[in-house]
Amino acid sequence: MIISVATVKCLGIIPECYEDDASLWYSFVSKNWTAALMLGIGIAYTDMGQIIEAFSPMYIVLVFVVVLGAVIGSGLVGRLVGFYPIEAAVTAGLCMANMGGTGDVAVLMAAKRMELMPFAQISSRLGGAFIILMASVLVPIFFH
Repeated sequence: MIISVATVKCLGIIPECYEDDASLWYSFVSKNWTAALMLGIGIAYTDMGQIIEAFSPMYIVLVFVVVLGAVIGSGLVGRLVGFYPIEAAVTAGLCMANMGGTGDVAVLMAAKRMELMPFAQISSRLGGAFIILMASVLVPIFFH
């Protein structure tokens, strides 16, 4: 979907008035429905028992180190290549280390940067897959 939309945009197939309409619709939905969506998903899909069981000092340290590394690393690299470091840290760092589309919405809503959703989606797909691939190679080496 992302590739097809980018192709259509680059080729100028869709008239600009429709692009503006799609942008306005996205703004309306993200401003008015995001809180309800987050509440509904949180209630429906969160098993608090599993979350409480997972908490341990090591788990909290691990989460903190991953988030801190993702934010600092992506912010610095973003700055080196000419991006705004905060937006780079949010989209490339936090959205890569969250729980997918729902996590993207939560991160961008908290950062008040919902307009960065397309970049967050790309980061979630590519970055998340890269982290899983890297972990599947490195974990057996260091923790066998």
